[in-house]
Amino acid sequence: MDRVLISLNAISKYFGRKLILKDINLEITPQKAIAFLGPNGSGKSTLLKIIAGLTTISSGAVNYTPQLKIAYIPENFPKIDLTPAEFIKALGLIGGLPPEQVSTGMTRLFETFQMDDMCDVPIKHLSKGTIQKVAVIQALLDTPDVLLLDEPLSGQDSQSQQLFIQMVQELQQQGMATVMSCHERFLVKQLANTAYEISDHQLKPVDLSGIKAIEYDVMIFEAPAKPTLNSELSSLIEKATWDHNRLKLIVSREHSDEVLITLLKDKFKLRTMEGMDQ
Repeated sequence: MDRVLISLNAISKYFGRKLILKDINLEITPQKAIAFLGPNGSGKSTLLKIIAGLTTISSGAVNYTPQLKIAYIPENFPKIDLTPAEFIKALGLIGGLPPEQVSTGMTRLFETFQMDDMCDVPIKHLSKGTIQKVAVIQALLDTPDVLLLDEPLSGQDSQSQQLFIQMVQELQQQGMATVMSCHERFLVKQLANTAYEISDHQLKPVDLSGIKAIEYDVMIFEAPAKPTLNSELSSLIEKATWDHNRLKLIVSREHSDEVLITLLKDKFKLRTMEGMDQ
């Protein structure tokens, strides 16, 4: 039987009087790859933060195996004054890594994610996609026992997405456990072997074989002044990400034409569009 890395026992979480999670039980073991599904506000990110030890619980208990290494990739990474090189170096040294390992790992990962020319630019001046690469690099500088992913592909281009997926798959084969919150079904199919939907504050098992393959298009628009995203499109869009005046959409191919026509009518200007492989 696999050793239990992290166990959640009857976890409940309130924000004020609002119930977010109720009586959550979960065991995370090596090579376990768990996906949390559900609409925004259902508690996916909160549950990840509980597992990471970044927020308190209202009742229950979280138990960790001794000397456990956890890495966490948040959806929104802070825009700070440090450069990526300064930030990654500091985290590596704080984490107890030898300076040579930090330097070698930084160089390799910056090159892999094509960030060589941006590693000395303050993070606060980088785009959302580039900042997300920094979040990925800080998590993968040392191989963790458990990798926590909160919408990890947010803002990344398709090449970076595929690099990231490949790296995570290789680490999973080496025994790393993965727990993720994501909307992208293609990512769930590639990285998860167990899935739960958060419904009525509790975890409900999801049959991964029932998650059908869907072809997606990625569209990037330049937004008009004072942009407003048509509310009628919300049910057709898998994910929407803003980066200043740029809007990135992931849309199932069957809805692409409708979304494109509507946004063009609303004065959005299409800048790129490409298919996304699953």
